[in-house]
Amino acid sequence: MDRKPATAQEEWRRYWPLVISALLGMSFYSLFAYSNQMFVQPLEREFGWPRRDIAFGYSIFAIIAFLLGPMVGALIDRFGARRIAVPGLALSALAFAALSLTTGDVRTWFGLWLMLGLVGVAVKSTVWTVAISNAFTKNRALALSVMLSGSALAQLGAPILGRWLIPEYGWRHTYLVFGLGWGGAALLLTFFLFHDAKRPVATASQPLVELPGFGFWQAVKSRPMLLIFTANLLNALMGSGITFQLKPILSDTSLGESGAALVAATAGITGIVGKIGSGWLLDRSESKLIPALTFGIGAVAFFLMLDLFQSKAAVIGGVLIYGLYSGAGLSVTAFLVSRYVGLKSFGAVYGLLGSMLMLGTALGPPIGAAVYDAFHTYHPLLWAVIPICLFDGMLMLFLGKYPEFSTTK
Repeated sequence: MDRKPATAQEEWRRYWPLVISALLGMSFYSLFAYSNQMFVQPLEREFGWPRRDIAFGYSIFAIIAFLLGPMVGALIDRFGARRIAVPGLALSALAFAALSLTTGDVRTWFGLWLMLGLVGVAVKSTVWTVAISNAFTKNRALALSVMLSGSALAQLGAPILGRWLIPEYGWRHTYLVFGLGWGGAALLLTFFLFHDAKRPVATASQPLVELPGFGFWQAVKSRPMLLIFTANLLNALMGSGITFQLKPILSDTSLGESGAALVAATAGITGIVGKIGSGWLLDRSESKLIPALTFGIGAVAFFLMLDLFQSKAAVIGGVLIYGLYSGAGLSVTAFLVSRYVGLKSFGAVYGLLGSMLMLGTALGPPIGAAVYDAFHTYHPLLWAVIPICLFDGMLMLFLGKYPEFSTTK
């Protein structure tokens, strides 16, 4: 029987390769969303498409993830994360690179995103989160935060690389670099380093011990999960519209287009700080102020990004706070689910939550783009998301204490 590490130091010594490989895998999955902001304006200029149609490409991806997410979570619970992640990365790298084949017929754009959606669901956050949660106990929140920093790495790297690659080599070659380069690196690291934590094997003298936690239906009907689902769905619905178009939003402020990409990249730096900081705090405190502030602080970020003061410093401050908000949100949510649900049905429950997030993400980008097409400004979108952030933060205050789970034979 595989002995569970007794201390946080033992966990890190045994499973650090798992965390590093999962971090890069998570970064590639996040690249699907965070790179879009760099392609909106080049595609608009070349094909004359409205931003609504450009945004709808990612919405197709999100709808597929919404529909298939719970099934993928259940498959992970049954077969393990590695068997899903390795082939998923290989196919996703090819599918993301294939976006370079887009033609002037918008149907090719939609079709390529459909193909990416069908294979990309195998590398969504559920895959990496389940593997980390099964491996870590003592420092689970911090390990999840480090792994989920992959999304902040994409948030940082996509604008910087896109700002260099697109003007120099064009948007088509940029898709190839993102898909085959970034995706290929993630595949190699995952193939060699990403392995599921071994579970005890049942014997005649030592029956198999079930993982602790609620069953699926008991978990999803619990009050904490209903609150977590609601907050994340609202957050994804409005926040994704901003994430998808962050660079165009910043281009319309006093920063101008030349500074927008570099400033957008700074959100990735504070995103890493937000993830690591929130994970460190959650491992040491059950205070619900931590998740409440994580969701609520977005209101400050979006208010500053309105650029009402015509101040570059204020906009930059808003972007930095936005990084903290977007960085900490997913890691806080993953940890909360593991504590309120346990590990018994974690993959299936987190897969369902991921589907709810993707439903919001499917609707958010075209809504945000439609707002711009109608008003030629993103201000109505920013004003709408501010009270939603405050409401989401308030919901976190009513989660209650973590349940105590016991294993059964």
